[in-house]
Amino acid sequence: MEHAATILIVDDDVSAVRTLSKAIAGLGRIFFATQGDAAVELARDQKPDLILLDAEMPGISGFEVCRILKEDPSTSNIPVIFVTAHTETDREEEGLALGAVDFIGKPIRPAIVAARVKTHLYLKLAMDRLNRQAQTDGMTGLANRRALDQTIAREWQSVLRTQRAFSLLLLDIDFFKRYNDHYGHLMGDECLIAVARALAGCAERPMDLAARYGGEEFVIVLPETTRDGACQVATKIIESVRALNIPHAASELGIVTVSVGAASFDADSGGWSLLENASANPPGLKFSASELLCVADKALYAAKQAGRNSSRFEAIEARSAEKVGPVTGGN
Repeated sequence: MEHAATILIVDDDVSAVRTLSKAIAGLGRIFFATQGDAAVELARDQKPDLILLDAEMPGISGFEVCRILKEDPSTSNIPVIFVTAHTETDREEEGLALGAVDFIGKPIRPAIVAARVKTHLYLKLAMDRLNRQAQTDGMTGLANRRALDQTIAREWQSVLRTQRAFSLLLLDIDFFKRYNDHYGHLMGDECLIAVARALAGCAERPMDLAARYGGEEFVIVLPETTRDGACQVATKIIESVRALNIPHAASELGIVTVSVGAASFDADSGGWSLLENASANPPGLKFSASELLCVADKALYAAKQAGRNSSRFEAIEARSAEKVGPVTGGN
């Protein structure tokens, strides 16, 4: 296995948790919950590789927990194994219909539990490897457009559920066509790779995502990030790319630089009022993550109009972009 697997055990019986923990000891990092609602929050926060779930619990049942997790894009791919004393065929069919991958009866047989957990962990981690390959840009090593679209959709659902801040940065390399024309496409590819590495270093948190949007354009997804945080990352990106000191004789700036457009959906953006007043808005007017990307694109255009090698922030309801960083070069 490429990394230490994580396993969430959910059971309101602490002795059952201990028994299961002992049976799968050594197969991964184990944590547990004794209530359904706590299990849902842990799964969303920790993203375990596998969940062992008691079907019968007070409050939210295991079946309801499974349904919630499978309907949430951020947790839908986590395999769930039901562990229950009720092994009737109809109950097993119900669990499998909800998306569970297996059923284990109580009282458990430790060797059987360990074998099934090991098998499903192997399958999960193998699928994760394939998904990473399918969602990685072959040249830069960043997330590709497919991964970007999925991440934005998933994080946007989290925004609507938790009402936490969310920011996007859209950027591209200044005068990149001139760079290709002057140095050739092989050097252009090397430039893209170097800039991509700098961007990856600026997306520091595990929840952040640096992705290639297309050509010389990139997007940084910043969950739980307000305008101030987004502007700080934008400034850091500009400085990091400048620090590469890649010569660019065809640019008035002399070195490779980037322009960055920032947009945020937070308490100060006005975005929540758009959602809350949707019924009062004209038919079809809805704000979403795709619109937020359009706002970031307007900010990027403003940064380029201001001379490039700079960042701009565009408020959702603003008519013009607002400067967030110094313009150190220009046409």
